[in-house]
Amino acid sequence: MGGSLLSRAGWLEASELPLVKRVHLFHPALPASFNGLRIAQVSDIHAGAFMPPERLARVRDLVRGMAPDLVVFTGDQLDRREVDAEIFVHGLAGIDAPLGVFGVLGNHDHQAGPQLALTALEAIGVVPLVNQAAILERDGAQILLAGVDDFEASPGWGPDYSVLSRLPADFRLLLCHQPRGWRRGRLAGAHLTLAGHTHGGQIAFPTRGLNVARLSTPYVAGPYIRRGASLYVSRGVGVGAVPLRFGVPPEIALITLWRRPLAAI
Repeated sequence: MGGSLLSRAGWLEASELPLVKRVHLFHPALPASFNGLRIAQVSDIHAGAFMPPERLARVRDLVRGMAPDLVVFTGDQLDRREVDAEIFVHGLAGIDAPLGVFGVLGNHDHQAGPQLALTALEAIGVVPLVNQAAILERDGAQILLAGVDDFEASPGWGPDYSVLSRLPADFRLLLCHQPRGWRRGRLAGAHLTLAGHTHGGQIAFPTRGLNVARLSTPYVAGPYIRRGASLYVSRGVGVGAVPLRFGVPPEIALITLWRRPLAAI
C-alpha cells in the first residue's frame, strides 16, 4: 500500500514527520519573569530501524525551527538495541536551546542499557536528569527542572521523587517518562509534569472511543489538571514494534507557559 493511500485512510507510516503541537499551559505559581516560556518536548523517538539518522536530522531541524527557550527529552530516545545509540547521536547532534537541553530515560532506554542511553544523551549535549535537578533562573526567580528514572528501570536504578525537594525554587517542573508517575510527582511538589510513553495509543479509533493505551493509564495524550497541578502527555515522535500509526499522529509539543490561573488550552 503506497504512502499516499495510507495517509488518506488515516494511517501514517513511520517515515512521516511529527506535527508541531502548540500547547498553552497556565499556572499561578509560574514566576512572572518566566511568563511565555517556550518548551519543546521531544518524546519516544525510538531511534533505530524505523527511525534512521536521516529522519532524526529532520526532527532536529524541526525543533530548531520552533526556536524554543528550552528543549526536554522525556524518554525512550533509543528503541532497544546497542546500535540505536549511534543512530540517535548521528541524527540529533547539534540540537540546542538558550536555557539548555535536558532529558530522562524511558523503559526502552533501559532495555538498550541505561549507561549507554546516558552516554548517547551527553554526546549530543543533553544534560541527563535521572533523579537529578537543575535550576533555571531569570531576574532572580527560579524554576526547578527535575527528572526521575523510569518505573521499569534496570536493577539498581529507579525513580526517586525526593529530587523535587532538594533545591529551593518558585516553580517545579518534572520530567517523568510514564504518566503514571504524575501522582507521585504532584504529591512531591511538581506544579507541571511532562511525560510520554503512551504514543497516544499509536493505533486508535477516536470516533469509537477505542484506544489501547487506556488499558494501562487514564492519561493517554494531551493536558490534564488535578489538585493544583498539570500533566502533559506527548504522543511522541516514533513507533514501537509496529511501524504505523492510526488516529494519533506523531508530535513534538511546543508548550508555552503562562502565569495565570490553572488551565490548559
